[in-house]
Amino acid sequence: MSNVDPDYPNRTTPPAPRQSYAGWMAAGAVAVVAIVAIAYMATSRPADQTGQQAAIAQQSQQAAASAQSAQAAQDASTAAQSAQQSSAQVQQTAADQAAAERARAQASADRAQSADQSGRDASASSPDSPPPPQQ
Repeated sequence: MSNVDPDYPNRTTPPAPRQSYAGWMAAGAVAVVAIVAIAYMATSRPADQTGQQAAIAQQSQQAAASAQSAQAAQDASTAAQSAQQSSAQVQQTAADQAAAERARAQASADRAQSADQSGRDASASSPDSPPPPQQ
């Protein structure tokens, strides 16, 4: 054994202080709340703006498509009217030409009939003329 000096004051080591984790728990809770708040702010605001921007872009595309459709319909209507007018002009020109040909044919027939009648009248009114030679 060891020699213990009776006059030497007995020193005992003080007990270890009790560690408290309350500060760390509070800091962890604050950190978790801060992370959740930052995540909420990051996901909610830009998503709304992005959604609004997407909706505006979609509306503008729909408006542009509607305008293009209206322009195409107007162009098609104009083309149809032009084709109809062209067809009517062609038909009218053909009808006018046919009427002119009929009128010329009628006039030619009338002249031929008139000449034939004139010839008959002339031969009937002049008895002095010799009869045509027969062969």
